[in-house]
Amino acid sequence: MELNNMILVTENWKGREINFLLTIEDYKESVVSTLYASPSETVDAMIDLCESWKDAEHWAELYFTSNKSISARYCNGEEQLRKFLYGYFNDPDNTWEFDEKRCSAASLEILKGIGITTDGKGSGIQYTYEAVIKTFEQGEILHNFNGSDYRVLEKLAARNLMLMNERNGEFIVAIGVNFYVRHPKGDMPTTNSMVYGIEWDHGIYYSKTPSTIDFREIRDKYGEVKEVISLQDFRNELEDKFHFYRKIIDSPLLETAVKETAQNSIYEVFQTGREEVFQKNMNAGMYDRNFLGIPETSRDMAR
Repeated sequence: MELNNMILVTENWKGREINFLLTIEDYKESVVSTLYASPSETVDAMIDLCESWKDAEHWAELYFTSNKSISARYCNGEEQLRKFLYGYFNDPDNTWEFDEKRCSAASLEILKGIGITTDGKGSGIQYTYEAVIKTFEQGEILHNFNGSDYRVLEKLAARNLMLMNERNGEFIVAIGVNFYVRHPKGDMPTTNSMVYGIEWDHGIYYSKTPSTIDFREIRDKYGEVKEVISLQDFRNELEDKFHFYRKIIDSPLLETAVKETAQNSIYEVFQTGREEVFQKNMNAGMYDRNFLGIPETSRDMAR
């Protein structure tokens, strides 16, 4: 089971809150199915839970009686998990505790695998790291052993990646990226105790504002040599850049300010944020002036 398949659960009973961690199977069986007998109601409850995949603030709510309720959501990363274990999401007016006995065994094994105790602190466990051969792909999300997740925005070279921090939108050029599997030293590796992640030799950190970053310079300096010799090559680069901005705008996890900056940038460069309008403009040669060396005169924007 992956960390982001873990369910964070809080039971509120007469103002006393109990936190625990479940697998999706245990959540459905021990929580949802005890409340709903109807298959349609069960499906609705699970759909509500799935909303937390897209919305970092969403918690599914189940009400058993007037003084007993359950709040639950998918875990979206180590930072949120630590906050949950600290009691960050609990009502400050209520008493709360973490109940290890109510947790799924697989969830506790994942905690051990990532080196976190049930109070959110580092466990101090030593780990064995083994290198894994991997081909990185644009768009995939990679976990770093520092607890952050990064989206691959561009594969500059085989081991040089342009990354975006999924939490805060920070851009990073990671040089010499390696992929590892980690498990507690001395233990027999299991599916739940093994954690896959990346480390890099050197990182160049940029701001959260795409328009201030010279991506061409980054490609020239850290990427494989890719000479633009034809108009089609130029258009392919434009298409990559458009989709780069769209990934930022459409990310459900990034801060609003980061997404708004990307939105402004895409309109500044392409005069539209809509895929169909961009393709129409490109096919009509609207962006070719930069390849041909023709200065801009005026621009119309299409939203």
